[in-house]
Amino acid sequence: MFLADDKVNDYIQKVDQDIKLRSHLITIVKNYIQNTNQEYAVVQALHGAYVASQPPQPLTIEEMHEILIELSSPLIGYLGRDKGANMNSDRFYFLRYLPIK
Repeated sequence: MFLADDKVNDYIQKVDQDIKLRSHLITIVKNYIQNTNQEYAVVQALHGAYVASQPPQPLTIEEMHEILIELSSPLIGYLGRDKGANMNSDRFYFLRYLPIK
């Protein structure tokens, strides 16, 4: 019984961390675009802003790109994406916040 409770609690903590990470990335995109007066942000610039933002966990640029793609999928819709020829030419923009309660 206690083992099952521990596993459930571990899963809940992981999901909570994942949501906080995604919310943080959405805020990074919004703030970067707002502060630079641009319409879009590229992955390299966002990764630099992420590293400087006291991030909730370290991410490689590839890991961050995968999460940005996830957040820009039509089913999720927190970010928009103009797909480029490769990771370095993808451009992301803010659509809406991911509220955390």
